[in-house]
Amino acid sequence: MKRSTSGKGTSRRVVGVACVFVLLLGTWRGGAAQSPAEIAAACAEAGGLAEPCAAAALTGRALMGQVGLLAGGGAEIPGTASTLGTRVGGGPRLSFFARGAALDAGLPDLGSATGAELGFAATALQAGAAAGLFDGFRLMPTVGGFLSVDAFAQASFLFLPASEGFGGNAQSLAAGVRVGILREGFSVPGVSVTAARRFPGEVDFGPAGVTRPAVTVGPGVTSLRAVAGKDLFAVELMGGVGWDDYSGDATLRVLDDADSVVTTTGELSGSRRLYFGSAAMTFGIVLSLSLQVGWADGFDPVAAYAGSFDPASGTLFGWLSARLTL
Repeated sequence: MKRSTSGKGTSRRVVGVACVFVLLLGTWRGGAAQSPAEIAAACAEAGGLAEPCAAAALTGRALMGQVGLLAGGGAEIPGTASTLGTRVGGGPRLSFFARGAALDAGLPDLGSATGAELGFAATALQAGAAAGLFDGFRLMPTVGGFLSVDAFAQASFLFLPASEGFGGNAQSLAAGVRVGILREGFSVPGVSVTAARRFPGEVDFGPAGVTRPAVTVGPGVTSLRAVAGKDLFAVELMGGVGWDDYSGDATLRVLDDADSVVTTTGELSGSRRLYFGSAAMTFGIVLSLSLQVGWADGFDPVAAYAGSFDPASGTLFGWLSARLTL
């Protein structure tokens, strides 16, 4: 009798995804990174003026947070908290999604002599795909999906206003896994957790000629999410919490007392929590449209900064998404 190889194929897929994700997390270098206060102190020791150094370091961390939110705030796969599952016969179920994002951003105004805050709106477009690799285990006759596994990948295109001093737009790639805790049923909600690693491109903020502080950051983002959702009266309601860790190279360019440029480069870090919720409706079984809003916490202040920008203030963000499941 010929043995079925579907179980072995599923196991290989799950192990392969786990290995790839471990390699992705291996790029996280948060342990060796510096706080904005430490980079600001290094900038001042190199000859930069203390206040511009602090403002530039604070801007670098805030930029990492804004870029991270645009590249993927809230739920990684829109519209559902349950994993995708597999097809009859064990093949992966596929899902494709696209979404547009907007956030209300704020930064220190590096061109202001009075330490004013710069507020602006930023937007992004994202396309992604997910595959259900493992159905998980059934805990009870009507409760399943425990330790089910999806893999997903995303590409984001970030639109940053050049009129405010940004050096063009940026892109971001991401990959991750979603692990099911419960699959949504008649009496239980869907519950899952996700882990992802994002790789945004470099972002420049400041003038082409250095007559004021300028900043370049190349952030990497490690994102963890936990979501729960339930279909109520044909509307899928979902809520969740998240944690983002930012770490990457930052270059500060400020002036000294003689109006010469002082350049300081270091690895900057920061982390914060996120809270989000969404409502989704499904049309024709396979198409889901969803609206998501969320709030990201702020960061710790830097003592040497005396401007009006408050790094501890949070950021409001939102997504409008469409998802097709096959």
